[in-house]
Amino acid sequence: ALVFSRAECLFLALLLSELGQATSRLCASVSPAESVQLQPVKLPEPWAEITWKVTLDSAQTYRIVTFNKSEPPDHGASPHFINRVTFHPENLSLKIDPVNKSDSGLYSLIIDIGGGREDIMKFRVSRVRQPNLTCNVTLSCSVPGADRVTYSWSRGTSQIPSDRDHQLPGHQSLLHVAINANSSDVFYRCNASNRASWDADTVAVKSLCDSPVTGKYSSAE
Repeated sequence: ALVFSRAECLFLALLLSELGQATSRLCASVSPAESVQLQPVKLPEPWAEITWKVTLDSAQTYRIVTFNKSEPPDHGASPHFINRVTFHPENLSLKIDPVNKSDSGLYSLIIDIGGGREDIMKFRVSRVRQPNLTCNVTLSCSVPGADRVTYSWSRGTSQIPSDRDHQLPGHQSLLHVAINANSSDVFYRCNASNRASWDADTVAVKSLCDSPVTGKYSSAE
């Protein structure tokens, strides 16, 4: 398992062992000032020396820190992590604070267990893309007191009916609609009719999904 400093960071860290086993946790962050902490689950004993290294997605490779039990940690001279990395000798974890998009890459914890043998743990850190929000709405069309009413729905880009409006299949009084930021046909029109007469009404679904606080779509139904 990986340990993160906060539960809301938009970073995905994946721990890969040489046996191909993997454990991952997702944390979300809306601020570049968040931090990420990489911590090994279990270390072999005894061990002589450990080294944290990284190969960034930009192809640059850095030694972050080297540590053995008889000497203080030896931090690398890389300017990339200057004043942003904290090494914890008690559990050999590595904390990056704040973490930046440019920190995405493959982090390796190299453990010298003596006799020329090494145990390597790898942590994949990458920025998670911005999520796509979809607003799901159920529209209800009804005519109180009317008998034998038939309903039909259409969708268009304007409040005013047009020949370019798209007729939707079905004749139910309820219509389930999914709207996202790229939706253009956001005016939904219900036509209610019986043998005596007909009438129609239109609703702008996109305005229902718009949040007055953020100006972006909410997930309300």
